[in-house]
Amino acid sequence: MAAPCVSVLMPVSNGARYLEEAIQSILQQTFSDFEFIIINDGSTDGTAGIIDRYRLNDSRIRIYEQPHQGLVPALNHGLEMARGVYIARMDADDVSLPHRLAVQVEFMDSQPAVGVCGTWIETYGRDRPEIRRYPCQDGMIRSSLLFESVLAHPSVMIRRDMLHRHALLYDAGAPCAEDYDLWVRAAQHSLLGNVPHVLLRYRVHEHQIVNQYGAEKRATAQKIRLRQLHSLGVVPEEREMKLHEALASWQMMPTKDFILDAHAWLMKLMSANQMTHIYPTEAFQRTLGCRWDAVCAPATHLGLWTWNTFRRSRLQASSGLSWKEHLKFGVKCGIRRKQYA
Repeated sequence: MAAPCVSVLMPVSNGARYLEEAIQSILQQTFSDFEFIIINDGSTDGTAGIIDRYRLNDSRIRIYEQPHQGLVPALNHGLEMARGVYIARMDADDVSLPHRLAVQVEFMDSQPAVGVCGTWIETYGRDRPEIRRYPCQDGMIRSSLLFESVLAHPSVMIRRDMLHRHALLYDAGAPCAEDYDLWVRAAQHSLLGNVPHVLLRYRVHEHQIVNQYGAEKRATAQKIRLRQLHSLGVVPEEREMKLHEALASWQMMPTKDFILDAHAWLMKLMSANQMTHIYPTEAFQRTLGCRWDAVCAPATHLGLWTWNTFRRSRLQASSGLSWKEHLKFGVKCGIRRKQYA
């Protein structure tokens, strides 16, 4: 049997509630040259029956049943089974739009240096729908990884030979952030990309891993960030690491102390990169500039102090704000100053 172009990899554990919609979204893709690898990780609900019903009607589905071992072993077994040029991730509670695989294959075919390609996503379910627009250029993606993952795991397509060539697998030592860890390691060997279109609908619900194991995910992500800081030549003090975590999670405190401390830390990161050249200079400065804008934006109640502190920094030139946005920010600081006077 000839190898397919794409191996779609979807692990599932007790996911019967949303499974049919996820499976149908793959089987109804406009691009048809794929195999669909479904890893049933010890499900005890109706998952197995649903998968069997679809497998009988579509030979592209390949099933592997295993006792419950967790997500990372399921993913790694799927990587071993995959035969495609590309491996497309999929989650059992999400929905791929019909042209997702076609668009990503075209992108990967045209960008041979890109090893991992994600997409923009639309969240839906429990909260109001939101479109998450991730950076698309390699420099911005790898710079952003110092703070957070900007590749939506269930949307990615990965070049299989890149994984094999560099012996890359998901790491069981990075629980609940195994994808973030893999992107950081993959960035050492290939370019990263995002397609600037919504190609996946990401369901938000109470049973997600991120909701059940939030503390463990945060602890793992912090270790991944700390490893990157060390590569940058920065060994943060405890207070600096807490500050970095606040910046990473967009938890900005609208106080003068926080703003000044955040500025000192961002400038320290910029200086470190000027010495090590770990990240592309322009992209890294833009990434830091965006954080600087996010630090100052909630603090308009401090009046013109915030505006002057923001604009006097070298970081403001890289914040990405247009002149109209700069003007609006300044006016807002002036108005809020009067309100709080």
